[in-house]
Amino acid sequence: MSETPLSDVMSEHAEAKTPESYERFLRLFRASTVGIVATGVPADAAHGHFAGGNLGAGRTTHGDGRLRVLAYADPEAALRNFGPRFNAGVSGEVLLQMAAADPDCEGVLVNSAICEISLVVSKPTAQSLMTPATTEAPGPRPLWKRR
Repeated sequence: MSETPLSDVMSEHAEAKTPESYERFLRLFRASTVGIVATGVPADAAHGHFAGGNLGAGRTTHGDGRLRVLAYADPEAALRNFGPRFNAGVSGEVLLQMAAADPDCEGVLVNSAICEISLVVSKPTAQSLMTPATTEAPGPRPLWKRR
């Protein structure tokens, strides 16, 4: 298995530019840990640190000037290939939630760990991924609600 699965899928999409390749990227991004520039100050707790109300993710206006959360695919490989550009890791799912909920944010900019390409997840895409699918069949009824 590759050490850079998310970056590999990003490269695939950069070449193919198909809806299917972008969907593969989105599915893997949601399930991946990505690097971020943590901002703010963590609050101390008895067992280490935890995120306080002023801890967030760095943003960028790279490209078109729109404010987006900045993320780095495949953090370990990104560190080896490009040096320390980030200081924390978080799941792609959490970044999508942040982008979807922040009124000032236009989405997420994800940088590859293997080449100098990036992909954008727009705010509308992040919002659509955070809403439950209406086409899914309901799960089985709980035992206590069966007739």
